[in-house]
Amino acid sequence: MLVYFVRKRKDLPFDWIFLMFGAFIIACGTTHVMDVWTLWYPTYWLSGLIKAITALISVTTAVQLVPLIPQALALPSHAQLEAANSQLATEIAERKRTEEVLRESEERWQLALRGNNDGIWDWNIKTNQVFFSSRWKEMLGYEDDEIKNHLQEIWTRIHPDDLDDVVKAVQDHFAKFTSFYAKEFRVLCKDGTYKWILDRGQALWDENNNVIRMVGSHTDITERKQAEETLSKILTQLETKVEERTAELKKINKSLEAEITKRKQIEKALRDSEERFRTAFHQAAVGIAHVGLDGRWLLVNQRLCDIVGYTAEELELRTFQEITHPDDLNESLKYVDEILLGNIQTYSIEKRYFRKDGAVIWINLTVSLTHHSSGEPKYFIAVIEDISDRKQSQAQIQASLLEKEVLLKEIYHRVKNNLQVISSLLNLQSDYIQDQEDMYVFQKSQQRIESMALVHEKMYQSPDLARIDFSEYIQDLVASLFSSYEINAGAISLRFNVEHQVLLGLDLAIPCGLIVHELVSNSLKYGFPNGRNGEIYVGIREDLDQQFTIFVSDNGVGLPPNFNFQNTASLGWQLVEALTQQISGTIKINNHTGVEFQITFSLI
Repeated sequence: MLVYFVRKRKDLPFDWIFLMFGAFIIACGTTHVMDVWTLWYPTYWLSGLIKAITALISVTTAVQLVPLIPQALALPSHAQLEAANSQLATEIAERKRTEEVLRESEERWQLALRGNNDGIWDWNIKTNQVFFSSRWKEMLGYEDDEIKNHLQEIWTRIHPDDLDDVVKAVQDHFAKFTSFYAKEFRVLCKDGTYKWILDRGQALWDENNNVIRMVGSHTDITERKQAEETLSKILTQLETKVEERTAELKKINKSLEAEITKRKQIEKALRDSEERFRTAFHQAAVGIAHVGLDGRWLLVNQRLCDIVGYTAEELELRTFQEITHPDDLNESLKYVDEILLGNIQTYSIEKRYFRKDGAVIWINLTVSLTHHSSGEPKYFIAVIEDISDRKQSQAQIQASLLEKEVLLKEIYHRVKNNLQVISSLLNLQSDYIQDQEDMYVFQKSQQRIESMALVHEKMYQSPDLARIDFSEYIQDLVASLFSSYEINAGAISLRFNVEHQVLLGLDLAIPCGLIVHELVSNSLKYGFPNGRNGEIYVGIREDLDQQFTIFVSDNGVGLPPNFNFQNTASLGWQLVEALTQQISGTIKINNHTGVEFQITFSLI
């Protein structure tokens, strides 16, 4: 059983002692069996030999136990093993968390590298191992696996004419003659051409002031260098031509010296003009910037820096998308696409930017696009004006207008309620009147007040608090009159004709409503005696130059012969005439079939 136990537990320490104890037990058992055996068969020599072997095994086991006991005592106890296992599990969990943090950091680092338009490199000075980002290799036309991570990969690709300057710039930075490494040089691309790059970096020193690492980036400035070379060639050509022209002028005549002086004056004026332009650019009262096609700030003036709170260097490391409010970004990108497609030449929008301190500001942005001589888009020119104060003022004005609208609606509502109270008081007072003529006067007054109350009711219900829909108001007013006179259904019909919506203010709506009220009331009272059937027509027509005409007619008995409402003593006719004069209108009466009134007035 001990042999079986040792074979199954391969990790058992001191397994040999178990085997020796097993041999000792077997030897002892064999000795006792032989003692019994010799009772019948006197094989004493064999029994003695087995006892000698048992003694040898016993002595050997005892001797081996002497050095084994300290080692066995040194083995950790069960509690110690559990504590060690717990500590090991904690260390494993901590290591997993550390690995997860490192993995997330690595992912963010890789995302930053992929999102950066510049090439990134990291140089280990001790091993000369250099990490090159994918963008770094892409600028030179290489795939990720085509360039090894070693310093020699970049040194061999630097143009021979630039190599010494680059080495000196690095050495000066290592010696701390310069606080920051920056150098422009040419690098060999995969296709055999050279690109100009701006290489920038920062070294790290240990406590012994030895350089251990250098991290940096490089930017493709080939276009800028080409532009500088082109400009230099142009200037060289101009200088050559000027010299040739000067020699010719000296040979021809001294009188041409005045022309040379004039040319110099023009050149000075051009330089002064350029200087004024630069001064105007940097001291302009609005922000001005050159923005790349990818949204990166290329050139900014001081006013723009003041608006967004960044320095020029900080802005040039960002894009306009990064400081644009997310709610305004899609509209901005849509306009950028439109101007790049050539659908528009320039655009102007109001949008929001984030300042460096996190505050949101409103700006008015005007953008146009410049082109290369080939016609290809070059960069955008943006003019930015801070309109935060104006937006705040607009919000305050809007709030004030809303408050005034609420107040105006309340006024209309209260006037309407007060007029209804007056109408109710007249109605109550009429209960004590016995004379029919007096009763009629009270009712007419009550109806007139209700027509004015209806105007104020329409006013506070109208979306435009200054005007009401007069056609809707007239229909409600005439319907109310039909109900007041208790006209039987079908006896007198009502017909409206309104060409379109007519909006009138209080100064016109109230007098026009009272005029229609008086004319329709007269038709209902006098136009159809003895239960006669008929029709009342109300129409509104707009003529030229904002001239409006209100038509009120019926096909009843008409007016008496030689009727002149200006000489009548009726309060209603006097009221119609006074109200027509109040709105600077004219009244025309046709008394052929029934009677027709035409009241014409101007909105101006």
